[in-house]
Amino acid sequence: MASKSVLLDLPNELFPFIFQYLSSIDLIKAFSDLQSHRLQALIQPFISQLDVSQESDTWIQTYLPDILNKHNIIALRLQMKYLVFISEYLLSTNIQSVEVINWGPIDDTGKTVLGQLRRHLKMFFMTCPYSDEDGDLASHLFQSDSQLQHLAINNCTLYINDIDICTQLTHLSIELEGMHPLFILVEHLTGIQELKVKIRSQDCIVQLPPETSEIKPCRSLHSVTFTGWIKYFDHMKSFFTNFGSTIECLSLNIDLMFLTVDGKGLEQGLLDKMPRLSSLDLIIHSTVADSDPLDIKTFQSFTWQKFNPIVYWNDRHAHQHTIFTLPYKCDQFHHLSNEFVSSCVSNRPVSLSFKHVRSLSLTTTTSLTMETFQFIQKAFPNVKTLELTNWIKHPLDESEEDTSVSSVNEDLLFDTTLQIPSVTQFCHFTWSQYDNYKTFRRLLSLFPNLICLELDIEQSILRDILTLAHKDDLVKTLFANIEQLKISDFHHEAKPLIDAEFHHFFPRVKNLITEDDDDADIE
Repeated sequence: MASKSVLLDLPNELFPFIFQYLSSIDLIKAFSDLQSHRLQALIQPFISQLDVSQESDTWIQTYLPDILNKHNIIALRLQMKYLVFISEYLLSTNIQSVEVINWGPIDDTGKTVLGQLRRHLKMFFMTCPYSDEDGDLASHLFQSDSQLQHLAINNCTLYINDIDICTQLTHLSIELEGMHPLFILVEHLTGIQELKVKIRSQDCIVQLPPETSEIKPCRSLHSVTFTGWIKYFDHMKSFFTNFGSTIECLSLNIDLMFLTVDGKGLEQGLLDKMPRLSSLDLIIHSTVADSDPLDIKTFQSFTWQKFNPIVYWNDRHAHQHTIFTLPYKCDQFHHLSNEFVSSCVSNRPVSLSFKHVRSLSLTTTTSLTMETFQFIQKAFPNVKTLELTNWIKHPLDESEEDTSVSSVNEDLLFDTTLQIPSVTQFCHFTWSQYDNYKTFRRLLSLFPNLICLELDIEQSILRDILTLAHKDDLVKTLFANIEQLKISDFHHEAKPLIDAEFHHFFPRVKNLITEDDDDADIE
């Protein structure tokens, strides 16, 4: 007869293999009260970074104080409303890092807590649930008594005013309106080493050029990442003129809006300002009407040969130009179209592969072809989300769209073999041009493992689809696998679809998400 084993009979070497499948909060709930010094010592490395962001108010108030007193918690992730509750433990525990989700406006008590955080933490991360602006947050974080070394503020545009010199901060990730406040900020961060900035640029706001006459160079800055819209490229050039002498790593994922810059312009404006630069990753997009393609030869100088290969392509229909380096490290790829394969050139021989890309945006400037989807299948082996979108016209582009052109070429429409099994989410944002059921059916059949479907569609068209799909086993099977369904323009219908109709075609969908982001429960 086999003997019964208990957990504590297992050797210490097995516990890490068990604990790796449990979250820190699961371990706390399962073993925190177990009276075993041996087991408590074994779980400690796995609970030192504790995520309580999904716990209820009752659980937080009942258990968290005891956990913070009993265990050596060094990193904590929680909701903003609990900051005041845990502030009293900052001085008596070893908490070094705090991450706050759903950050929002703060009152006077919150400002006091924020002061405690900056004085006692080494790392602080916060995320706003929606894009926001805050005119006071920077003045509460960037003060001379701050001990923060790492600071990341996501989805919130900071306004830089009334800040002090901060000597401890080495790593910073923020969002700013234009480049101008960045000059002020870097001057006050005397020990900054790694800088990540998302630049926002509103058309209605004129961004003044930075005042650089008395700027002192930053001797510690060695890594810079810029993302977002760059309204004034000269401001970026000025940044590297003043702070580029020590930069070793540069990553740009930017949209220059209505300006194109070739290899010579980038070399003179950016690269020549960074003599220590050894690592360069670029994604630069722009939309310029009636502009000639860039000359790839401008990227073949001795300076460019020191870095990763440069690839350039332009969509002459959408007037879009894109430059990027290989290997392509971003998890998103925007603006792909039929023009990519034919117009793509590089400054030296390359093999196009985008294995890091998980989300792909396909722009419909011309009829979709078999060649384009074959390229996606081969070059984007790990893509999970595919968006079908219209191209955004340049304001100066007065050309009219040719509505007589078919949305899908016949070679793709009549093929039944090509599939892209990696895609699990399909977002269809071009319905006005793709209202043919056969076209929709073929596009849908490209993705046999689809579980998320998003349609920019009027309900009357959706009715037509469901009517035809009723006798279509292929589409019915694909619909039956959908777990999440989102429909835009859903409420613009006098006679709405009823739950029973959705349940018949989408039996796995529990919540219908409409354009208003309201969940309609399906029983």
